Amino acid sequence: MNESISKRINKPDMLVFLSDQHHAGYAGFAGHPLVRTPHLDRLAQEGTVMSCAYTASPLCVPSRMAMLTGQLPEKTGVYTNEGTIGGDQATFLHGIAAEGYETVLCGRMHFLGEDQRHGFTRRIMGDLTPLFWGRYGRARSDLGPYVGTMANESLKIMGGGTSPVLEYDKAVIRAALDYLSQDHDKPQCIVVGTYGPHHTFVAPPDLYAYYKERIDIPASFAAEEEEHPLLGRMRPDGLTLDRLRKLRSAYLGMIETIDGQVGAVRAAWDRYLERRSRQGVFVYMSDHGEQAGEHGLIGKQTFYEGSAKIPVLFAGSGISAGHTVTEPVSILDLGPTLCELAGAQTPPRPDGRSLAPQLAGAAGEAGRTVVSEMLFASQGGAVAGRMLRTGRWKYIAYASEEAQDQLFDLEADPQELRNLVRERPDIAGPFRESLADSWDAAGIIARFEAKREHHRLLARWGGAVDVAEPERWKVPVEAQALPVIE
Repeated sequence: MNESISKRINKPDMLVFLSDQHHAGYAGFAGHPLVRTPHLDRLAQEGTVMSCAYTASPLCVPSRMAMLTGQLPEKTGVYTNEGTIGGDQATFLHGIAAEGYETVLCGRMHFLGEDQRHGFTRRIMGDLTPLFWGRYGRARSDLGPYVGTMANESLKIMGGGTSPVLEYDKAVIRAALDYLSQDHDKPQCIVVGTYGPHHTFVAPPDLYAYYKERIDIPASFAAEEEEHPLLGRMRPDGLTLDRLRKLRSAYLGMIETIDGQVGAVRAAWDRYLERRSRQGVFVYMSDHGEQAGEHGLIGKQTFYEGSAKIPVLFAGSGISAGHTVTEPVSILDLGPTLCELAGAQTPPRPDGRSLAPQLAGAAGEAGRTVVSEMLFASQGGAVAGRMLRTGRWKYIAYASEEAQDQLFDLEADPQELRNLVRERPDIAGPFRESLADSWDAAGIIARFEAKREHHRLLARWGGAVDVAEPERWKVPVEAQALPVIE
């Protein structure tokens, strides 16, 4: 362990609050002019902010499996929400539990298949999404009118009211607060996972009404920019200004809701630590972002900042207060960091690295290149994409003849409107050369296509058999009520 932080903290209890789809710029501490996030702002003031943090893949399951293993999707083999890691693949939870910790999952992690633990020794709250293949989309009869709104029909229902997402997150927080009200002998490593602010785009009525009166439209929504063939296909039909205002009003209301839940969990965490006379570390992060209309897009699955960048904050015993790390870091760094704090073994061959020096007040690693990966749909089939972020530059490569690579100067062009790949060959060239030596895009696609054949059969199986899902949260009837404000 970094000497300076090891003097401050020894095998602390650790809690990670993991939200889903939180745009890194949509928080008060990040400078957003509208959204109210007092609890996250306080966390930022009292701890260390990683202001240039990126997901390993801007999609739920690939990002989460990468986070747990500390490995990029090219190693985990998980590129879509139909993938999963094997039960014989170690996660950082295995290392921490081996050091005597209780590793507890409360809520969402989007595991698929029989193994719903992957190193967690206890699970005190299940997931909102199905545990098996073939039970998504229109098969979700338990969602009532909200079927499809958590997936590709997010514009179907928007407004102020309740939803399966909001009710699920309430249940997650109740379970977390109940657990923290009890005494536990072992040191704790707890992950509290919410579904929000992931769509369905429905916020509590008062918050929806508040933001609808004030909501703005991102400048890049209608900005003139070079059309990208892969990304252009992702633009949703029917995204009018009126619909975008509703979407963004609900999204900001959902973020404020998550902020309140962070505050409740952190207060209970502090009481637990005081009662047990324990040191503790509290982490807030999200698996990926949300476009929310930027570049005319919604959802994730792009390498634009809104989708690929994530909020990451650490606070607690031994963590430097009021410290901001501006150099790039990755979601892959979570496991190595927590393992170092716990004195635990990190899973083999990690692509991430410990942030313990930065938590002790050190600057970030100058010159580090952070990587994110994604598969894109195209007319010719799946296309592999890879993002490299270092310094002021972001380079994006697409293994397709129809898709030009992208290069953005994020200092001069933070909205990513001007692709400099042709104008700056001096910058793009070295990026391209580094990928030629390290990126097997053809191999990635071949392995993905082979795995997809298994997923298709698993989906047929999941839709045909009556296998119970005991760890899946049951959606109450009241969660199916339509919004009261549109």
